[in-house]
Amino acid sequence: MVDLNSLLYPRSIAVIGASTQPDKVGGMPIRLLRDLGYAGRIYPVNASAAEVQGLPAYSSLSDIGEPVDLAIVAVPASASQDVMAQLAGNGTRAAVVFTSGFAEAGGAGVQMQERLARSAQQAGITLLGPNCLGAMNLRERVFATFSPIALSGTPPVGEVGLVSQSGAFGAYAFALAREAGLGLSHWVTTGNEAGLQVADVIEWLAHDPNTRVILAYIEGCRDGARLRRALAAARAAGKPVVVTKVGTTEAGARSAQSHTASLAGEDAVYQAVFDAYGVHRAHTLEEFFRLGYVLSRGRRPATWQRTSGGDADAVTPLAIVTVSGGVGIMMADRAEELGLPLPPMPDDAAAALRTAIPFASTANPIDVTGQIVAQPRVFMDAIANVARSGAYGSVAVFLAGGANAPRFWPELQQTIGALSEAADAAPLMMSGLVDDDKRAWLEARGCLVFREPGHAVEAVATLARAAALEDARGDDAMEGQAQSDPHDDLLRDIPPVATALSEYEAMRLLAEAGVPVAPHDLARDAEEAVRIAERLGYPVVVKLCSREILHKSDVGGVALNLANAQAVRDAFGRMAHAVAGLRTDNGTPVAFDGALVARMVRGWGEVMVGVRRDPVFGLVALAGIGGTAVEIFRQTACGLAPLSREQARAMLHASRVAALCEGHRGHPQVDLNAAAQVLASVSQLAAELGDRLDTIEINPFIVTAQGLVAADAVVTLRADTHGAL
Repeated sequence: MVDLNSLLYPRSIAVIGASTQPDKVGGMPIRLLRDLGYAGRIYPVNASAAEVQGLPAYSSLSDIGEPVDLAIVAVPASASQDVMAQLAGNGTRAAVVFTSGFAEAGGAGVQMQERLARSAQQAGITLLGPNCLGAMNLRERVFATFSPIALSGTPPVGEVGLVSQSGAFGAYAFALAREAGLGLSHWVTTGNEAGLQVADVIEWLAHDPNTRVILAYIEGCRDGARLRRALAAARAAGKPVVVTKVGTTEAGARSAQSHTASLAGEDAVYQAVFDAYGVHRAHTLEEFFRLGYVLSRGRRPATWQRTSGGDADAVTPLAIVTVSGGVGIMMADRAEELGLPLPPMPDDAAAALRTAIPFASTANPIDVTGQIVAQPRVFMDAIANVARSGAYGSVAVFLAGGANAPRFWPELQQTIGALSEAADAAPLMMSGLVDDDKRAWLEARGCLVFREPGHAVEAVATLARAAALEDARGDDAMEGQAQSDPHDDLLRDIPPVATALSEYEAMRLLAEAGVPVAPHDLARDAEEAVRIAERLGYPVVVKLCSREILHKSDVGGVALNLANAQAVRDAFGRMAHAVAGLRTDNGTPVAFDGALVARMVRGWGEVMVGVRRDPVFGLVALAGIGGTAVEIFRQTACGLAPLSREQARAMLHASRVAALCEGHRGHPQVDLNAAAQVLASVSQLAAELGDRLDTIEINPFIVTAQGLVAADAVVTLRADTHGAL
């Protein structure tokens, strides 16, 4: 793990390129540090001034006479290499480089940035930037930034760490955190990431005792393994991570790349990474801070184990107590979308409510109606009864403008105060019109407050997910290593320059991994093809076998539903003849390995399962509706390989493959756990093959009464990586 203590807990700070004018890039850090209470030593470095903003100036770093923990560098890009050499000579431990004109400018800027990064690494200097807005530690009053945003006030000191690749986003987020009263521990912007990446900051914050929740803005990632390690560290520490990831469209990805010279990968792959490590994803700024608010201040709800289809899921039953039937229905709709059960009100609590208000609804949502104005105690009793009933993990309350009613607020205070001290009470979420003072009072007692009723329900779901992840930490399937490769005998015969397996080799590989494949064999002449067909039983499929032809149907290399020996002979002959005239891209004849003869598998649906190599995150497993439909509907889900069976099962649901397995229009139900195990086995095989593998695609997997059966397989390899096995 990269050590950020010198960056965020420096005892001394030198400002290289310090300006006598506080509003300049080289002047603002000194003004912030002095005005906002930094207690360490500040060394302005300016060769042409004896004093900078009331502090003695130094003509060079060496004149300081002692090492400094942190250097803030505000000099032109062309001078950065000389400054880095001075920092190395001084023993400086960390540097923030504000200057732009590096990799984001292209050309010579890329080379300059590479030299800067090498120099920092060789000197053991933790480098933040270049082209960044800097960093802050709110608790220690460290303001290593040229943004004036903190001059207007700072957020309260808290336990939320915020890291952003974008300086502009970071500054705006700082202002929004201040406006929302969200307490920050640290604030870091990484810019071009020549040294520190967002991942490094996340990993450090995962170990920081002053941080409980991490908010991150990401445009792209160049080192997927680094990000995965950071997210795993946060999960192991029980610290929720909220991410806003931009560049989700092709246009957005291009913009992100030009903005920070980062590599924005496919959004589905990023989502798979986030899902694997329990990251909470925010799609708007409002949601970004709302999730930070919820996770940093909300009490985790209780969960129950619910068994369905042989699998146990953790669920949080929710009680909705409302003064409006319509809003209650809206909240109930959102609860159902989020998978929060709504059990009916317990009998004794329901009887008490109906006795007081006969026309109240005691189902869930629980509608006490507008009678709260006249009978506020009834509303409070309903809240207290469900909160302490033991039937619910959390309670969401909609009180409209009731908190402002003179008779209502004292009653609410009494109820919330008592529930906050009761060990057996479920946590509460409140929605309604509540002024700042009342809101602060409620939040101090663990009751979060929202204007939007649906947000109260979403808060319960977010906290329930966080609780489930915390319970499961240390059991992260993604951190397990694949078993040693059992397929070396097969691949040893494949030349290092080969870029694909023949289908026969691919099917053999799958069968060895425990993946169900259609009964088949390899024929090297027409008569052998007939013998295999008669052994398997008609009808059969005959397919051309060659490592150099992946799309067999393009050359007439697939013959389906062959019912007799002559049809098999004819198909084999056509394929041999077709290959005879083909040449590879380099002009050599295409090798003809024979024909694969397989039993014709019949079913009622087709599934695509595959693994491909992502340039950032490595091997990614995919599943979706197969056949030609995969190109039309693109209804796929993905996850990082290797997958556990539970992760594979979730992908089958997300891609709607599960619907094919559940039986419809008279078809029998397929064991979904067995189908998930097939996907998990393919992903495990991919992980075992490691660096040699490029892609595995099985399309289609035929859905049959006996389960999924692979009817076609393509395996492509990375050339000249044979030694990796």
